[in-house]
Amino acid sequence: MTATLPEWLRPAATSPLPRQTIRVAFLGRTSTDEQQDPTLSLPRQLTNSERALLPGMVIVAWFYDVESSRKELAQRGSSTAWTKYDIGIQRDGGLNDLLTEATAPNRRFDVVICESIDRIARYTHQGTKIEHDLELAGIPLLAADEPIILDGQTNGRRRKRASQVLLRRTKQGVAEWYIIEMLEKSWDGFETHTGQGWNVGKPPYGYVAERHKHPVPAKRAQGKHKTKLEIDPVRSLAVMQIYAWRIDEKLSYRAIAERLNTDLDRYPPPQPVDPERAVGRWTGSAVREILFNPKYTGHMVWNRRSTKDKLHPGKNNPRDEWIVSAEPTHPAIVPIDAYVDAQSIAAARQRSRADAQPDTPNRHRQTRRVYALRSYVWCGPCQRRMFGRTVAPYTYYSCQPREREIPEGHPGTVSVTEETLLGFTTQFFNIYLLGPDRLQLAVCSIDVAAKHAAEEHRRKIASLRHALTDITHRRARLLRVLEEADDPDGSMFNDIRERRAQLDQDLSIKTAELAHYEATMPAGTADNVELLTDLPEMEIDLGLIPTDRLRRFLDAFAVQITHDVRTSRVRFQATITDRDAANLSRLTRTITPHQRRPTDAVTATHDAAPAVDGGGSVDLQICDTPRRGHTLRSGSDQQTKP
Repeated sequence: MTATLPEWLRPAATSPLPRQTIRVAFLGRTSTDEQQDPTLSLPRQLTNSERALLPGMVIVAWFYDVESSRKELAQRGSSTAWTKYDIGIQRDGGLNDLLTEATAPNRRFDVVICESIDRIARYTHQGTKIEHDLELAGIPLLAADEPIILDGQTNGRRRKRASQVLLRRTKQGVAEWYIIEMLEKSWDGFETHTGQGWNVGKPPYGYVAERHKHPVPAKRAQGKHKTKLEIDPVRSLAVMQIYAWRIDEKLSYRAIAERLNTDLDRYPPPQPVDPERAVGRWTGSAVREILFNPKYTGHMVWNRRSTKDKLHPGKNNPRDEWIVSAEPTHPAIVPIDAYVDAQSIAAARQRSRADAQPDTPNRHRQTRRVYALRSYVWCGPCQRRMFGRTVAPYTYYSCQPREREIPEGHPGTVSVTEETLLGFTTQFFNIYLLGPDRLQLAVCSIDVAAKHAAEEHRRKIASLRHALTDITHRRARLLRVLEEADDPDGSMFNDIRERRAQLDQDLSIKTAELAHYEATMPAGTADNVELLTDLPEMEIDLGLIPTDRLRRFLDAFAVQITHDVRTSRVRFQATITDRDAANLSRLTRTITPHQRRPTDAVTATHDAAPAVDGGGSVDLQICDTPRRGHTLRSGSDQQTKP
C-alpha cells in the first residue's frame, strides 16, 4: 500500500531563483612579526579561503591584523605592525573594524570567512564571543577547513550545524590547550635559562654583553648567540656612586640625576634600546631603574616586568613572581646588603616630594619659603606626614584629615610650632647621639625595643602553633567521618578529599611560617651601640644651620619625628650605619674625641642663604657621612608644651 500526501499538504512547485552573489569578508591574522612572516602567512590564508568558497561567493572586503591573539578583544586590531611589510593584500581594517561594520546598516558583506577558526583567537571564550556577535548581526562565520553549509542549499530547511559546532569547539579547545602548554613550557625554559645566568634583552647600565656561541647547532648556524653579563669598567663606577649617594645621603632620584648631569664625561648617561628616545642626560626614572634592578647583586633575575600582560604591558611584577638564580651568575657591582638598604630608603621616602636640591621650594605659585622639617614630621594618630604652614610670625606643622576618616582622639586640626620641634630635635642629637651619656641611653632604648619585638614574636609563634593544632584536629575529624559514614556513590569521599587537600595546603603554609618565626627570633643584643663612639662628642644648634645643610643632616640620619597629640609627646628616631670609614677617620683626626664644642661653632641663621661649601665643613661633616655596616636605631620621647 502506497501512502501519498494529500494535495493540499504538498509543497507548491517553485521555479528556481536566480543565483545571487554572496558578499564575503576575509578575516586573517598572523602572530607577532617576530614569530611569523606576514608576507607568507596572510597570502596563504587568503588563498585557502578563496579555494573554499562556494559558487556565487565573492570576497569584497579584506580585514587582517599582525598581532598576538592573546590580547583582550578591546585591544585587538590596534597594532600597526602590518605597516612594516609589503603584504600585497588590500586592507580595509582589523578585527574591531570588521565587527563595527558588521552592525552597520550599509555593511558591504554578508558572510565572514577565515582559514581556520583558531586564526580568530587562541582562547575559546574570545573565539565564541566573536562568532556570537557576528551571528547576532545575521552574519555566519565560516572556516575554510570546515564544511560550508548555507541555508539556501537545503531547500529552505533549517541547516544542521551540530557536527560543525562539535568540530569547531574541539579545534578551539585544542588551540587553547596548545597555547597554554606552550606558555608553561616556555616559562620552565626561562627558569632554567635564568638559573644558568643567561641574560635576556639589553644588559643593564654598568654591564656589557659577553657573547657565547648558541648551544643549538641550527641556531648557531644562523648566527644567533646567548649572552652573559660582564662589568663595564666606566659605567659601573656610576652605578656604585648612585648607590652610595642613595644610601649615605638619602638623596632622591632627581637629586642623584642632577649630580650625575654635572659631569657627563665621568657618568655617561644610559642609552635606551631605541636611540631616538635618548635624551642625552640622566633622569629620575633612569636612576630609579638602577636602584631597583637586582642584577647588580650578581644574581640573574627574570620576569620583573610583565611584558605579556594584556591590560598593562610592561607593569612591574611583585617580587614573589620574580625568577632569581639561586647562586651568583655574573660579577656583582653592589653587595646584596647595599641593594637591600637602597630599597628600605625607597619605602621611607614614599609619597614624599623629591627635590633635586634640599632647599628647593614647592613649585606651587603661592610657595614663598622652604620648610626645614618638611617630610620629617608625622602625625601619630593617623600616621601621615604633617604639612608646613606659616601664620606670621610663626611656622607650624599641621595635620587636617578633612576628606578622610578622623582617628579617635584626633582633633580636626593638629599643629605644632617649628621652633618647638627644632628645639626638641636639637636636644635629641645633643643627648642621644652626640652627648656624653649616649651609649648608656642607647643600650636602654635598644633593650626596651628588643623586649617588645621579642614579645610580639612569641605571640605570633604561639598563634601559629595553635593554628597548626587546630588544622591537625580537623584533618583527624575528616578521617573519622569517612570511617563511620556510608558513601555509596563516592561523592562524600570526593568532598573529603578536596577538603583534606585544602587543609594540607594550610598546614604546609603555617608550618613554613612557624619555622621562619622560630629561626628569626630577635636576639635582643645592643652590640651595635658601639657605632656611636665614631661620632664626636659635641653640641649643635639645628636652628642655626642653613636649610640645605640641615636637610642633608637629617637625611643622613634618616630622622623621623612623630607627634602624638593624644599624649602631647614627640618621638624621634635616627638611623646610623657603619659606612665611609675614610671620612670617619678624617673626622677623628680633625675633632678631638669627646671634646665638647661650643654651640657658636655653627654660625649661620636659619633663614640665611644656602651654604655653598656642599656641607663639607668640619663641624657639619657628621651630617653628610653616615656609617657603613650594621644599623643602629635610636629613639627618644619629648614632652611638648601644652
